[in-house]
Amino acid sequence: MRIDGQIYFFGFSYGGDLVVSPLHADAESMATYAAAHLRQRDGRKDQAFWLTQAQESLQESGLSDRAGTMLDLHRLRRDLAGLRRDRATVRALPGLEVPSHLIYLLEANCAWPAEEWPAGLAASAKRLGLDLDDTSGWLEGATAILAGDVAIPRGANFSDAASVYLWYLDRLLLHQRHDWSKELKLGDAEWHG
Repeated sequence: MRIDGQIYFFGFSYGGDLVVSPLHADAESMATYAAAHLRQRDGRKDQAFWLTQAQESLQESGLSDRAGTMLDLHRLRRDLAGLRRDRATVRALPGLEVPSHLIYLLEANCAWPAEEWPAGLAASAKRLGLDLDDTSGWLEGATAILAGDVAIPRGANFSDAASVYLWYLDRLLLHQRHDWSKELKLGDAEWHG
């Protein structure tokens, strides 16, 4: 995967649909990590095996097409920082998007907490017409509203969408099994209900 021009390697379990390693900026460190911590179905492999796997992944990711593995996060960082500064936003943020492949990987790397929602969050989600029994569509729904791609439901406002958007992204960033948050430089995840 290439993020902002930097190539990163990581381990992924197709059977478990899970990210199984931190991000590594070079194939050698990925191979060293994999030899020490990962195993194939037929057992552990040596560093040379994992180095070959990492080098081959440069040609074929196995997880996404080429476009899905090349991410520019500069705009996402800017928009995220702006929303964190101004949670009470009253305007759309045209062009706001969250790369779907990135969200897929963050979700595959997340130890989603079993926690109660902050008091106002459920009310915001309900006003937005989001399913309170299934949060999996919340980020996409909030993003579409914030971007101005979908009309705001009657009784809701952009700050409801901003609250849901930030809560979902921050849950992903705060609960990474393998801390990708620092490498991705998506800012300090937080929640202030």
